[in-house]
Amino acid sequence: MPISRSGKFYTQVSERSFDQYLDDKGLRDEVSVAAEKMYIAWQLEQARVEQKMSKSALAQKLGTSRAQIDRVLDQHNQNVTIETLKRVAAVLGKRLKLELI
Repeated sequence: MPISRSGKFYTQVSERSFDQYLDDKGLRDEVSVAAEKMYIAWQLEQARVEQKMSKSALAQKLGTSRAQIDRVLDQHNQNVTIETLKRVAAVLGKRLKLELI
């Protein structure tokens, strides 16, 4: 039987999937948006590191502050506009692609 971090035993309540749980709680869209932002921030950070560009240099090229760059690259900050993500991507020689499916 599995043991939690607190040392207490717990049992699996149901065989339903994580996706089913998200659907039941009405959280699927919210979780998907958060995961997408995390992934984009991660990709931007990877591009910045690959190009050996400091956050300060990136901020200077964008005409913004280092603090703003920190917010854009923060995978948990959901308050970044698509326009800002596009501008950062462009400075890094990338394009942000959004599509409806």
